[in-house]
Amino acid sequence: MTKARSLSESVAGALAACVLVVPGAPDSAVAADRFPRLVPVKCGSWYCGTMMISGYRKFRDGDATPVYERNGASIRGWFRSAIGAGVEFHYLQVLTRFEADDFRWVRDPSVPLPVRYVDPPPLGERRLEADAYGNFFEKNQPFDTLPWFDEGDFPAFVDNPRAFLASARRHGSVSMRFETWLVCVIDSRTGPDERSASDDHYEVAALVGWKWGFDIAYQDVGRIGEDELVDYTYALQPFEFVTTPTEDFRTGLGTTVGAKVTDRFDIRFGDSQRCLKPGQ
Repeated sequence: MTKARSLSESVAGALAACVLVVPGAPDSAVAADRFPRLVPVKCGSWYCGTMMISGYRKFRDGDATPVYERNGASIRGWFRSAIGAGVEFHYLQVLTRFEADDFRWVRDPSVPLPVRYVDPPPLGERRLEADAYGNFFEKNQPFDTLPWFDEGDFPAFVDNPRAFLASARRHGSVSMRFETWLVCVIDSRTGPDERSASDDHYEVAALVGWKWGFDIAYQDVGRIGEDELVDYTYALQPFEFVTTPTEDFRTGLGTTVGAKVTDRFDIRFGDSQRCLKPGQ
């Protein structure tokens, strides 16, 4: 309770310094230094809270050479509910673009994860890591069969995706684009198989979303044939609140992962008015 109170108080204290954003307005795409950003959230015609993105910036390891260096993005936010604990909220996130083979599904690492998929996929993923000596290895990052991005962290939203510069050199570029949605759960039903997501069924209402991400491009512009930091160009994508899930997001929700073993989420959208139960 102490942690929840302190976080709520920090959110309330930040309101005076924030810029209120109406999704879809011309000013909804913002530079990385214009935060915090707030947007009112409605469940049907009822005000049900405020979503705040408190920070969004570039991340880098700071290594002296590009062999082990990673670049990425750091983003964090918080949802402040105005309707009590009777409604179940979550964050639902899709990696809408990642055209590289660095990430694999933990249950079937024989093929790369698709370009678009729910982040994280059911039961987790396998990612490339590097040890203190610069040796690369694959590491499992386990999760559960639930589709929610937040695992016990809600109402906080925090993500720090990153990619090795070496990956950009191998592929020519690395683009990681995300679309994240605050959703309320209208209905959820779990199937009999605890190791499968495809027999579980969810109906959610998309309340407010945001698009973000970063690009790393490689071009040998320094000393030809030498791998140098100057050969890499980084761009943090503009942050944008959105009011309707994109086709890329919808495609990612239904993407089947794996080849020898396969699984997928079954998530459908419903009317946000149904977030509120009778008497709320």
